[in-house]
Amino acid sequence: MPRADTRARVLQAAVHTLAAEGYGRCTARAVARTGGFAPGVIYYHFADLDDLFVATAQYTSEARLARYRAELAEVATASDTLAALRRLYAEDGSAGYIAAVQELVAAANANARLAEQVKAQTAQWQDFAAGIIERLLTGTPLAEVIPVREVATAAVALYLGMEMLSHLEAHRLGPDALFDAAERFAPLVDAWRLGLLSGQ
Repeated sequence: MPRADTRARVLQAAVHTLAAEGYGRCTARAVARTGGFAPGVIYYHFADLDDLFVATAQYTSEARLARYRAELAEVATASDTLAALRRLYAEDGSAGYIAAVQELVAAANANARLAEQVKAQTAQWQDFAAGIIERLLTGTPLAEVIPVREVATAAVALYLGMEMLSHLEAHRLGPDALFDAAERFAPLVDAWRLGLLSGQ
């Protein structure tokens, strides 16, 4: 197997181990067991576990961001944007990406190198979210009153946190309910953009 493919396999195993067992139990032996390879394979590609975690944060973020950009590049309406985000969020949840990133974010509090990587990747997601929000608000009265950067930051935080909160407090609103609420508002945004409502 090519070296790049083996490295990607290790990174995928780290994602799945973080999601299933948490950061505290994500040892080299656990990652190797998940991926079906010897622990020594990890140290052939990474200096140590910290190096693996930093690379996992970058790998996961960049792979998913590329997917989001591809899916949303041609989406023009708020309704279609939210439908696409719901599908992508479901993918993230079922594949363990959300849980893995939550573990890495929590671990970053005590790991300066990991914190820098998480910060850099979060900034890219905030930029992406800001671009989507700005595109959807253009031509509506909301464009003049909504602070795009602040809303983008809140959106990224909500995106990462709402799954965790729904697990901690099952009686609270979960991701599906939040998407449902947003999708009820989306046609109003689309109507503004199309000039079907006053305020143009």
